[in-house]
Amino acid sequence: MGDYAAARVLLERALQIRERALGPDHPDVAWTLLNLGTVFQRTRAYDAARPLYERALRIRERALGPDHALVATALSSLALLERATARHVESRRLYERALAIREQALGADHINVAWSLNDLGALLRVIGDYDAALPLYERALPIERRVGLPDLHWRVTFGLARTYEQRGRREDALPLYRDSVATLETLAGQFGDDALRTQFLSTENRLLPYEALTRLLLELHGRDSSKGYEREAWAVLEARKGRIVADALASARPAPRDPAMRQAAEQVQAKERQTRALEQALREEQEASATHQGARHVQSLITLLARTKAEYLAQAHTFLSRYPQYKAQFMDQQTVDPKALAKFADRLPSGTLAIQYFAAPDTLYLFVVAPGGSFQVKSRPVSQVDLYELVKEYRRYLNAATTEHLPWVDDGSSAYRDKVVPLRELSRKLSALLLEPVAAELKTHRNLVLIPNDLLLYLPIHALTLAERDGSVRFLVETHVVSYVTQLELVDLFTPSSPGANVPLLALANPDGSLPAASREIRELARIRSGSTALEGAQATKARFLSLASQFPDVHLATHGVLDAERPERSYLLMAGGDEESQRLSVTEIASLSLGRNGLAVLSACETALGEQVPGAALTTLAAAFSQAGAQSVVASLWKVNDETTRHFMVEFYRALASSGRAAALQQAQLTILRKQVTAHPYYWAAFILIGAR
Repeated sequence: MGDYAAARVLLERALQIRERALGPDHPDVAWTLLNLGTVFQRTRAYDAARPLYERALRIRERALGPDHALVATALSSLALLERATARHVESRRLYERALAIREQALGADHINVAWSLNDLGALLRVIGDYDAALPLYERALPIERRVGLPDLHWRVTFGLARTYEQRGRREDALPLYRDSVATLETLAGQFGDDALRTQFLSTENRLLPYEALTRLLLELHGRDSSKGYEREAWAVLEARKGRIVADALASARPAPRDPAMRQAAEQVQAKERQTRALEQALREEQEASATHQGARHVQSLITLLARTKAEYLAQAHTFLSRYPQYKAQFMDQQTVDPKALAKFADRLPSGTLAIQYFAAPDTLYLFVVAPGGSFQVKSRPVSQVDLYELVKEYRRYLNAATTEHLPWVDDGSSAYRDKVVPLRELSRKLSALLLEPVAAELKTHRNLVLIPNDLLLYLPIHALTLAERDGSVRFLVETHVVSYVTQLELVDLFTPSSPGANVPLLALANPDGSLPAASREIRELARIRSGSTALEGAQATKARFLSLASQFPDVHLATHGVLDAERPERSYLLMAGGDEESQRLSVTEIASLSLGRNGLAVLSACETALGEQVPGAALTTLAAAFSQAGAQSVVASLWKVNDETTRHFMVEFYRALASSGRAAALQQAQLTILRKQVTAHPYYWAAFILIGAR
């Protein structure tokens, strides 16, 4: 699950027990040493991992003999450590010895031999020896296919594809990349828990096949634009994002209320858990078995697993055919669907341009979609590292306004020269990459739907600047109505069904007394929006909010948003209450809400759309939770906002809602704050974005 601190405590205790009960040199002690070493290696505490791996190797060599199959397991662990610390010569020696032992002890076609072939091939590929890596992968693949071990299959197909690509065999690499992604889709689908699924895909480089396939498809599109490679690339990119985010909160859905439905769901979930347990048992048995009897047991486990998995898929299909509304509880087993792009284009209103960004290792790609099925792919030659560093630097200069007031126009001050001029220059550089490639399209489309990926989500693209014909520089928001989409599922929400400007509003503010402007904010909103219910100060409790939320289509929360940088799904909104539990409205609790039809959730809080600043976890946020709860649109912030300025911003937003759509109302609020000289700096007006229905 990625909770390495907790794992370390348990493994250290297990090690003490086994050493006392069995003696320090018992082979079972070696198992615990290897597991504990893995914890240290995953957390990059390599100096702590090394003596554990070396001790486990010594124990097994003495107790079992230098040529036992379990010695190869210890050698492989130590080899991986050497690879991680760039000691490639020593790593290769250890991998080669492990391979030779397994071939001798288990036979040339044993699945563990395939693991060793993959490990050695991966090392050789990393150091650039593709000629030596290729036959290893080509030998491993048929062994794996006979046994059918998905966790090895995606690695071998990915490694072989990368090797083919490096040797110029792109057409041979393409189906292998597709195979690797399809296998990962199936593996991810077996995790019913949101945190487990996200952790699974974000560790051990499991997202690399998605990125590699997208990159290769776009490269092939550049060579031949007639085969639809670009549309498949779009679909793969959405599948990657979907596996991280779209279903990340699925387990937060309330359990089915109907007894028969709930019983059927529990039976499917039980079969799913049984399948995962058998897969784990098979992996452990394959690792340990070196006898003929063990081989028969492995085969029986394979047979049982195949039967159990077939039963699980059949039960899930039957359940979903009767209760399709609970599809989110059972991950799709499908591969990516390029036809999703056609659906996306069909939903775009007239005059609306959609732009999705994908940063490959050496190129930024822009997918540009217009109504009527128009689809283009444009690019800029910039590395992902350089682009993301520009984004981080932009945020650093932007955040300077949190500690001192900064002007946007030159007032001759050192603050302007040292902190605003660099931000202006960064805006220009980022605009050259993100906006200038679509300059022609921007002239003919005034409504923009932006779909940023990974670290680009943290950039207020609407606050980038463009040079006009007369030489003046204007923010994008001054010329275009901008909204954002974070999940392709929100394609259906571009045009809300008459959301209504004066529907009842549930507003919550200032639960801990630290946001006095927030209290004034919701009082002013009550004068604008009749039928409002306000929960303020000590009355702004979680219990009260949860009891009322389903009665309102629109909710407004002016409180603190607290993000967990390591585990975004543990983020929460602050409520009034007497203890920690009652003060935290968690992501799970938000996602379990049933908000009214066509609803709007406004999060007048800090960083509610930011999430973890690690590509891949960007969208598992409080904003995503409100989307799952049923909100058609979410207004959320990208950074810590100024209390008083936010009050003015929100009042202007709700006033504009009386006569405008949500995206246009947000633009009007942004322009109102922007046009005041004292708040013209983007820090004050650009924090809030609209996600979903416009």
